[in-house]
Amino acid sequence: MKVFDITKIIENIAPISLAEEWDNVGLLVGSFDDEVKGIVVCLDLTESVINECISKNYNLIITHHPAIFAPLKQLNKNDYTSNLICKCIKNNINVYSAHTNMDMSDKGINFEMAKLLGIECKRFLSDGLGIFGEFDDNIDKILLKLIDITNEKEFKVYMSNSGKKLKKHQLAYISGSGGRIEEIVKTAIEKEITLIISSEFKHNILLELMANDISVIQMGHFESEIIFVDIIYNLLKDIINDTYKCVNFN
Repeated sequence: MKVFDITKIIENIAPISLAEEWDNVGLLVGSFDDEVKGIVVCLDLTESVINECISKNYNLIITHHPAIFAPLKQLNKNDYTSNLICKCIKNNINVYSAHTNMDMSDKGINFEMAKLLGIECKRFLSDGLGIFGEFDDNIDKILLKLIDITNEKEFKVYMSNSGKKLKKHQLAYISGSGGRIEEIVKTAIEKEITLIISSEFKHNILLELMANDISVIQMGHFESEIIFVDIIYNLLKDIINDTYKCVNFN
């Protein structure tokens, strides 16, 4: 099976057309014509991920965050990203990234998280980012589910006045840096959201949400997207037996 065949399987659930204009997705290093020897799935291209690929004699890395984001004007080994790309090229490793197209897909991170939380959901923000739906229990139960799904042990919880009293919540979940999106407050009020779960909340957004009696669970960016690894792994494991989940920060 060639790299092209693997990319088409991924794009069947997360078409590149779903990606934001500013994003950089698809095959970023390598050749569509290479035969796939094995796959490593991860959130980020790092030295340890590449070393894992080399040690297993695999030749395809699939990442969530783009391996190349800002334009590279030169390949200089003293530059962090350039060094990683050079190492991939030297070892004939292909690199494919599925980012905002996987965030937007109804088989991607946000919708799969909704399934794991046990909620029927709809799209949240007007550009398709995030989901919302009813969670028929309190915030403590939501936290227990999030711990089980992500293995994150500590969350920052900002409880609104009514947050502790509610026996169920209309919640919104946005993977990645959803807490930095200004549109989030207006949309949450319109959709009568009582709880938002995301990462990297700007201080002014937190204050405005709390002022509108909306509780917040702030996750780590990494943890909010970690199920990407399982989504891709489960998609490919029966097609390419040599598929490996690499879950780490470095």
